[in-house]
Amino acid sequence: MTSGEWYELRVAGSAGTTAGIAAGAGEGIAVGENGRLCSLSSGCARRFESPEQAYEYLGKIKVSGDYQFEPVLCRAGKAA
Repeated sequence: MTSGEWYELRVAGSAGTTAGIAAGAGEGIAVGENGRLCSLSSGCARRFESPEQAYEYLGKIKVSGDYQFEPVLCRAGKAA
């Protein structure tokens, strides 16, 4: 990972996830700074240094509902 890159935990089907890319999704939901789900457009998504760190954090929080998450590599100005 280079400077200006980070990972976000996004709900499968959101922009930047495998299913989201296939569907052409431009919006979505991510794990926020407070550990709750938030809209990607809110700018409140929690940032992680690696996919492993993202999954480790996911194991520490409780999210109501049956969601699947995917770490997405992001770059300043756009999602990868």
